[in-house]
Amino acid sequence: MIETIFKEGTEFNLIRHSEILSGRITLLFLHGLGESGQCFQEVFGERKFNDCNIVVPDLIGYGKSSESANEDYSLEAHTEKLWKIIAYLKVHDLIVIGHSMGGDIGTLLCASDKKDKIAKFVNIEGGVTQYDLFISQEAVKAAEADDFTRWFHDEFMTSKVLGDWGQKYPSCKRYHSSLRDCRPEAFQSNARELCQRNTSLPGKYKSETGRVYCSLSIPKVFCYGTESISSGTIDFLKENELECQAFDEAFHWPMIDKSEEFYSFLYGFIYTGTPA
Repeated sequence: MIETIFKEGTEFNLIRHSEILSGRITLLFLHGLGESGQCFQEVFGERKFNDCNIVVPDLIGYGKSSESANEDYSLEAHTEKLWKIIAYLKVHDLIVIGHSMGGDIGTLLCASDKKDKIAKFVNIEGGVTQYDLFISQEAVKAAEADDFTRWFHDEFMTSKVLGDWGQKYPSCKRYHSSLRDCRPEAFQSNARELCQRNTSLPGKYKSETGRVYCSLSIPKVFCYGTESISSGTIDFLKENELECQAFDEAFHWPMIDKSEEFYSFLYGFIYTGTPA
């Protein structure tokens, strides 16, 4: 694994990646709210991807990347920066794998692909309905009560993530580690936007992002852990006849909780469109 700094003005992204070679498929991994690229660390040990370029950036405000120079942590800003990173690395034939908020950003990235650089999209519990906004909604409530700092460090990071979820799911202990490096202002800004984008439409399903995801014409699959996904989202996937893959006994991070199964599935989806 190589670590590269992509700098633009005073902003910089840390990018973890393999050796980048032309003519290869490129796997672009996008982490979620409060996360860092560490949530995908297992992929670097998967020999089945030795013939792929692997690119795992820390988004601005997260992990080892810098804060935003102009306090813009919007999903559009993350998307624009990702296109610049793609151009900088000179990669194409992209497979985008986005987890949680990274799934929302991945949806925007695919929808804004004007040059057909993205071949396939793997959405790991990104926002497609209004039913899976637990963390974001709690963050917004805390911010509106002028209690975000206490909630973020005590109630969320320490009590819920480490003390509650972390006792059952190893993925949450790693999430706690990433949260310690996350800039709270980025977390708060993105949580607010995730709530807005996924509750903005009238009708049964209120997610603007979900509607965009349905409209994507490239091969795509929605992955989820059976311990975390809502029944409302399952109904949405079925009603829209969307391809999906469940990982039994996995929480919100199936690529960690069921890493061997997840990366075997990913390999099959990339090369055949079906599980390996």
